[in-house]
Amino acid sequence: MKRWLALWAMIILGWNNAKAQSSDLGSWYVYNGFYDLSPKLELFLESQVRTYSVITEPQNFFFRPYISYNFNSNFQLGIGNEYHSSWTQATDEFEPEQSSEYRLTVQSIIKNKIGRVNLQHRLRYEFRFFEGSSRGQRTRYRLQASIPLQGERVEQGEFFLTAGNEILLNTQPSFEFNQNRIYGMLGYQLSKTIHLQAGYMNLHFGNKVSDHRLQFFFTHKLPFYK
Repeated sequence: MKRWLALWAMIILGWNNAKAQSSDLGSWYVYNGFYDLSPKLELFLESQVRTYSVITEPQNFFFRPYISYNFNSNFQLGIGNEYHSSWTQATDEFEPEQSSEYRLTVQSIIKNKIGRVNLQHRLRYEFRFFEGSSRGQRTRYRLQASIPLQGERVEQGEFFLTAGNEILLNTQPSFEFNQNRIYGMLGYQLSKTIHLQAGYMNLHFGNKVSDHRLQFFFTHKLPFYK
């Protein structure tokens, strides 16, 4: 429990630091689909709509399918292909401009548990292909913790908390800091296969500017085997 309180203290500090920066409040709307094709093989589908304001002004749309292999209940490797469409923010002088990006991504996920706290370590490496001929590569590490609020595990009709931090580093064409994401969410287990989450994320960039984003998640988990 002390580790959990320390994690939430990090979120509060991140929020206080975020308020000192000037940025509009935007939003992320996320669908996560986990489809178990067998005890070892999983299909993951994610789609997001991101906006510069809470509802209007589109910023990004992307779709990413992953195929992952579960070596055991605590270790998974996966590979995915992603399509991103992005828009610049409109100003009084300029209309939004659209651009596209494709990614080939490999990732590993390690899970462990400390008391009631479920920890997840996710490491991603991205090969990025931007519209035109430019390319880049990026590595990402995310530590996420979740805890049930009403028992040892989350049951249908119960609430849970999720918090995490992810650091993103460019590795090609040069090695440099890209951004840091810190977030906290309240979740609700709607049914055996669906849960909902809502919360706040602060995105901090190397130029000391932060973006503030509300997050809304719809997560669906469904086995396709008996």
